[in-house]
Amino acid sequence: MTNIGEKLITLDPRDESDHGPALLATRPPSLNGKTLGLLSNNKPHSEDLLQMIAGIVKDSYDIEDIVEYNKGSHQWPANPDALKEFAVKCDAVIHATAE
Repeated sequence: MTNIGEKLITLDPRDESDHGPALLATRPPSLNGKTLGLLSNNKPHSEDLLQMIAGIVKDSYDIEDIVEYNKGSHQWPANPDALKEFAVKCDAVIHATAE
């Protein structure tokens, strides 16, 4: 609580940065023989959701491998090293947030 005359500082958590226009990532023509990345943000049920989606994808495509990473918190970006690993190893990545 502040007293009359005291200055109250508030913070705006919205990101106002402008990263400019971005292009959509190139999609592989098929997921057959590809490596799928699953990126969870650690919210409740996000890993369950990713496993369910991976199961559906595997029913339709011959997935070579699956790489999973839980970034530990929905409040922070994923570790840059983990994202680099995804970029090197994965042909497609699915990110999930859930409750």
